[in-house]
Order: sequence, then C-alpha cells, then structure tokens
Amino acid sequence: MSLANKYRPKTFDEMIWQEHIIDILKAQMQSRDVVHHNYLLFWPRWTWKTSSARLIAKALNCLDLQNGNPCNHCANCELINNGTSLDYVEIDAASHTGVDNIREEIIDKASYPPTTLKKKIYVIDEVHMLSKWAFNALLKTIEEPKWNVCFIFATTEIHRVPDTIISRCQVFNYKKVPDSAMVSHLESICKQENLQYTESALKIISNISEWCVRDAVKYVDQVSILWDLNEENVARFLWVAWESIIKETLQDIKEWNREKIFSRLDTISSQGIDLSQFAKQAIGYLDQHLLEDTDFFLKCSELFWNIISTIRRYPYPIVAYKIEINKLLNENNWSTTSPKVETKPVIETKPTENKTTWEAQAKPQEKKGIEEPKQIVNNEEKVENKPIESAPSSPKDYSWDFKGLRETVLSKLNKPTAQSNLKDQAIIEKKEWNILDITVITAFAKTLIENEETQKTLEHLLSEELWENISIRITFIKKEDYLAQKMWL
Repeated sequence: MSLANKYRPKTFDEMIWQEHIIDILKAQMQSRDVVHHNYLLFWPRWTWKTSSARLIAKALNCLDLQNGNPCNHCANCELINNGTSLDYVEIDAASHTGVDNIREEIIDKASYPPTTLKKKIYVIDEVHMLSKWAFNALLKTIEEPKWNVCFIFATTEIHRVPDTIISRCQVFNYKKVPDSAMVSHLESICKQENLQYTESALKIISNISEWCVRDAVKYVDQVSILWDLNEENVARFLWVAWESIIKETLQDIKEWNREKIFSRLDTISSQGIDLSQFAKQAIGYLDQHLLEDTDFFLKCSELFWNIISTIRRYPYPIVAYKIEINKLLNENNWSTTSPKVETKPVIETKPTENKTTWEAQAKPQEKKGIEEPKQIVNNEEKVENKPIESAPSSPKDYSWDFKGLRETVLSKLNKPTAQSNLKDQAIIEKKEWNILDITVITAFAKTLIENEETQKTLEHLLSEELWENISIRITFIKKEDYLAQKMWL
C-alpha cells in the first residue's frame, strides 16, 4: 500500500491544519439534531476534501462515536471503509457530467430509504464538472431532501458551482497547509516508517508539493526506497534544486553578471533539474524571504512568473530563461537600489548679531578699498551685463508641517514599495536638534525603514531638505495603540 493511502486520515483529529473545520464538524456529529443535509467542501487539491467527505459519512452513521470522531470499528464504519454498502455512493462528476447520469444515479434512487446504514450518503467529487442541466436537475433534490439522505460535494473550483447550489449547502473552505505543518506531518510519517531524514530535505519536498499533502507524502514514498531522505537524494530523484543554488542564482542576477548567470543556467540544465520546477522553487523561496530585499525580490518573482508563463512555448526551456533574464538586465530601471547622491559639504558660518545664519550668508559683503571709476561712454555709464549671483535659498520651515516634510522626502525616494507603505504607516513626531523621531505603526513598515540602505537614503534626503545633518530615531507602536494614544491626547 502506498504511503498516501496508508496515512489517509481516519478521524477528524488526523487532518492537519484544518481545525476551523474539524471543530464544527465534530460538534455537529455529537449533536445529531443540527446536522445539515448538504455540505460543500472546497479549495486546494489534496487537502483532505474527499477524506473529509468519507469521515462525515462514517460519523453520520457510526454506532459508537468517539468525541465526534467515527470509531472505524463498528459495522457501519466497516461497510463504508470497505466500500460494500449500497447506501454510500461516491460519484466522480468528471465522468458523470450529464443530466441523465444524475437522474439515474441520484434522483431516482434517493427517494428510497437506506438498506443498512442510518443515512444514505452521496459524495460527488469535482462537482464543478457537472453540466448546467445536471445542476438544475439536482437542485430540487438537495433543496428538500429527506431526513435520511445527505449530499456531500467536493470541488477545487467553487466559482464554477452555481450560486443556487452553494446557497443550499454548508460551505467549508479548506486552508493550504503551510511548510511548518507539512514538515511536521512528514517527520511523523518518517518516524513511523523508520526512515532516516533531514529537515532540509523535507522542506524541499514541502516546497515543491505546493501545499498538497498527498503530493508531499507521494514524494516521501518515492525517495524512501533509499531509506535516507537527505538533500542529495531528494534533489537527484525529484529533479529539484538545492536552496543554495537558488540563492547563488539570485545573487548573480543582482550583480548583473550576464555571463555568470547564463553559465549557471547551463550547469543547472545539465544536472537534470526540471527548469519549470526550478522557477516554482525560486518563487517559493522569494516569498519566504521577501522582507530581506523587498523590491529586488518582487522584481525577481515577476521574472520567474514570466518564465513559467512562456516556458511551454520553447522546445528548449533554457532559452525561455535566457530571454526573460536578458530583458530584465536590459531595462534601465532594473536595479532596485537608490541612486547615490553626492552629499554637499555643510559650510559653517558664524552667526551675526540678531541675524540667523542663513540671513548672514545671504547679505552681500561690503567692498573694501578705493572703487574703480566707472567708464563713461557718451555721457552714460557703461553697464556690463554680468550675471547676478543669486544668494542661497533659505530652507523651507517644516517646524509645524512634518506631514509635508514626509511627503516631500518620500516623493524623492526611489523605492516604490517603501514609498507606498511608509506613506501612511510612518509618522514624523518631533525634531530635537538634528534627530528626527519617527513612529511606525506596522511591523512591515518597521522592517522597511530599518533596512540599512533605506535608512541611509532617508537620512540623506532629510538632511538635504532641512539643510543640516539629520539622524532618524525609530519607534514602533501597534496601530491600535497609537490611535488610542492620539484619542486621549
């Protein structure tokens, strides 16, 4: 027996990361008076939807419920587990799409009472595949079902299910299983099967399975023939890349080293790594480490998404990589770093009495010595057309307009992500000498502004705007706490 079937959930408690559904179903099974007649289970593939349908069927007919879970030992549970009961029917909608199939399999038979079980259960998998006329024929039956009949629908594309069907069902939205929960589940299976494993290898399997539990268990089953699940065996048998290869490729792109990038891609291809899967792995890695270099990683995510979209059009997938990467490197604004601006030296001037420093600079100096006589031509003074040197402009006074200062500085910041997120989530509170206090009200804004490169750029722009060397001091307060403080002030 394959590991995917061997470790299929036999109780609600064995379903990982679906507690929001498990608690409701267990409570309903324990209180039979509130059991619904129709259930609709949807969202990603292989997240226990069909297994849940079977568990609901067993729980509704179980003779010895265990805290809302089917016992799997009574006669009714055994009949459903073995598939020998005429009262439990599983239908694949992909092969029974027509109205005649629905009429023969369900409508005509649902009117008869169950023979062995307490309730007749109809499970329709991939229900979105039914035709419009099949849905219309089924509608009346599920709208007013008999007390001893229950319909359970499962689908991955709920938008293709008519609203009339959805409105007559209890809908359960299954969540994608995150990496941490997936790795823990795979570790449990490896321990029960006495398999040697490394956590990094299980993380690779979790990544390429795209939150699908059955896929992840299938990959473990495939590599388990070696009795050692390490990175090398997983990469070699599943044609996937190590995380270090992804990091090195991204670093080459960031360094704009075209020759090195293309050489590395040729090496990856020659090692037998599935290039389509490599692009998906890269996107998964970028999503997990997005806050490390947000703008660059978002640009790389778009790059790999374009590769996935176009790779099928090329007989040699490596060509799709080189074309898209070449486009990225040829863009004028491909770099996410802010341009370096030469800092202007600050000229120290002695303040005059009752005059500000800037007024003292703006005052023209008095000429010393004997003035040269003016040249007179035709009894008129000859005026030389020399350009008049303008005095340095005074800095704008932002003493009470910190909002205007923030908007001005952010408009000059060459980081779109930082611009949009700091606009409403970073507030300039006060200025003490050359220190500017900034309060951020979200964790994401805090991460952005604490980035060394972004912080230096902001300090430089603020110094230019205020005509003095500015340092920023960052304080993080949760949004709700910040608003509460402002209400009491």
